[in-house]
Amino acid sequence: MEPQILSDLLVGLEQELLRLGYTKATMTFYRRRWRKLREFAVKNGHGHYSEQLGIDFVRESYGIMPNDFSRTLNQAQTQELRVIRMIGDFQLHRAVLRRYVKHRVLLTDPYFVEISRQFADYTARWS
Repeated sequence: MEPQILSDLLVGLEQELLRLGYTKATMTFYRRRWRKLREFAVKNGHGHYSEQLGIDFVRESYGIMPNDFSRTLNQAQTQELRVIRMIGDFQLHRAVLRRYVKHRVLLTDPYFVEISRQFADYTARWS
């Protein structure tokens, strides 16, 4: 995988999050983290995103060490790692792979709601 220019990558990711309907508050949170990441990258002479840049960023900015990744982290630490993981996933797959929906019902068309219910019933028989 060829590393992408960080600013271009973040523009694409932002567009995708907006397309997916992320809330204004959530976008504000991500934009703040992305600004900090860009500042960190510039300070350290990085123009492209890499997993190592993300790891270095969370280590320096939030005190999360690579050996911490294997233990249970608190919610704030998990959120900071989620920001970095999302950028890496988007660079690799051009998609948001982890979606955390708290309140919004995404499936509203009655036809698909029924199909989903039937599928859940069917799979429940095999568990």
